[in-house]
Amino acid sequence: MRLILDCLAASLLLVALAYNWLGNAAHEIIGTVMFGLLVTHVAFNRRWFAGLKKVRREPRWLLTRTINLSLLLAMLVLLVTSAVISQTVFGFLDLTSTFTLRQVHSLAGYLVLLISSIHLGLQCTMVMKLTRDRLGLSPHPTRTLALRVLTFGIASYGIYSLVAVNMRAKLTMATTMDFWDFETAALAFFMHLAAILGLGTSIGHYLLKILRFLGSNDRSKL
Repeated sequence: MRLILDCLAASLLLVALAYNWLGNAAHEIIGTVMFGLLVTHVAFNRRWFAGLKKVRREPRWLLTRTINLSLLLAMLVLLVTSAVISQTVFGFLDLTSTFTLRQVHSLAGYLVLLISSIHLGLQCTMVMKLTRDRLGLSPHPTRTLALRVLTFGIASYGIYSLVAVNMRAKLTMATTMDFWDFETAALAFFMHLAAILGLGTSIGHYLLKILRFLGSNDRSKL
């Protein structure tokens, strides 16, 4: 159930990023539903907050803690800016919006995409184990090779997609006239975002495997 909710939240994030395709009202409604799912995710993982006072010097622990806190911060910025610039869902607040604030909101949205993809990658091993257990599968060299080839393909396309959606301009809040043509390439936009999500997930997954390898010095686990 948790995995389904997380996947649904990630899907809504991808859709919400297509602001010019959705229009403002749909964008705000989808974003509100996404935040509702994220609140549920936090509630399911509330024990994590209880361990914030504990400090370890293990690389894996530091990586996980850094990614999770960065994601939490980006989500808070996204939420606050959403409320301030809202014209529909939170329009009754009648807060003053600015162009810069809308840029920060857009920046936060893409940061959430990138950081959450790495966050998902850190959970990949657990998800794959759960999937194997549910389906009654055992590790198989051919299946592992196929998954690695697929991962490489998605990650490679994800690198290309970073350029295709002009991620650099989005992360630097640069003002451009390069608007995506959703009338002819809406599907391509979502494929690019999904590939970027896959790229970040791959980075998170293999970065964690590398840290485990360095920590255990057991090459057979890499």
